[in-house]
Amino acid sequence: MPDDPMAIPLDNGAADKRFTVSVSRCSSYEPVVVERAVSESVKALGGIERFVKSGETILVKPNMLSARAPEDAVTTHPEIVRAVIRMVKAAGATPIVGDSPSGLSTDGILDKLAERTGIARVCEEEKVEFAHFTESKNVRFERGVVAKSFELTAVLDRVDGIISVAKMKTHTLTGITGAVKNLFGLIPGLKKAEYHFRMMDKEAFSAMLVDLAECVHPRLTVMDAVLGMDGDGPSGGTKKDIGLVIASDDVHALDAFFLHFVGAEVSSVPTVRIARERGLGPRDTDDVRIVGDGRAALRLDGFKMPSTAQQYGRMPKVLGRLAGEAVTRKPVFSATRCTMCGACIEVCPARVLRKDTRRPVIDRTGCIRCYCCGEVCPTNAVL
Repeated sequence: MPDDPMAIPLDNGAADKRFTVSVSRCSSYEPVVVERAVSESVKALGGIERFVKSGETILVKPNMLSARAPEDAVTTHPEIVRAVIRMVKAAGATPIVGDSPSGLSTDGILDKLAERTGIARVCEEEKVEFAHFTESKNVRFERGVVAKSFELTAVLDRVDGIISVAKMKTHTLTGITGAVKNLFGLIPGLKKAEYHFRMMDKEAFSAMLVDLAECVHPRLTVMDAVLGMDGDGPSGGTKKDIGLVIASDDVHALDAFFLHFVGAEVSSVPTVRIARERGLGPRDTDDVRIVGDGRAALRLDGFKMPSTAQQYGRMPKVLGRLAGEAVTRKPVFSATRCTMCGACIEVCPARVLRKDTRRPVIDRTGCIRCYCCGEVCPTNAVL
């Protein structure tokens, strides 16, 4: 594999550097195991008191992509969310939990989503609110490069800060679903479609995600990498046993570590490359310090990036930008898996899908390759 300019040395004893990523082993989702791993990861960054003050209200924002069971590795596992909730409480703050998937986000749909993903049970047992991202507010962000404003959940008016609880997965459009991409869930429901339609190629869409990350600026990100997903994620990939909890106070550093850990090139994931070009996140190996269990942070063998990311990453930067749309294949629908539930038709920002007898029919000339259809499909029928 070519030398990676972002390869990060495992330097536990070095002096403090600009960015820090903590890594802790987590062998299972048993509550006691998870709580210990999450606590160790955050403690290595200075402890929860560094990120949360007594009396504050903190949004705990997991990845709740679709109504899938925790063991499918599509969403953040509820025990990781529970551990973060308990830390926030221990700091004297009030946690509330919330996320919004693509598609229609009514109160009923969000409640079913929370129930299926196991988040509702955790919220009930921990006596915390599961907030519905049904209303939005316009937030100006003048420093944005491609997006000067965002339609964000109105729940943000009620909180003092955000802790993002991401999932280590691949993504057919953006290469990975990590720390930066998880924040897209702060845009309620169908409003996400507007951003896909306005930024129809992966380069523009990724640049918008970098703007979004800088706009909302979570205080802390804890990544569920116990059971991740590789291949053609974010919902139709292959479950990957990784056995880690990873955390950082910088989303760009965490995603850069993600790529280093799985042996992927920065050029294959536009959000990481664009952030670096803007001077955000780590610029070189001296910018990141790994703390915690350094042995656990050795390269992960056999992790497969999406086929689209592999093709994109092999191209020269200029050509990759021009051909990004061409190497992102358009979706194909499996007649044997499709149940004609209509979720893909409802969420499609380009409105190029219609019902047929066995599977949706797509107008391929209008498809923008956003893969929103694949994100919401409950049966992995989008290939």
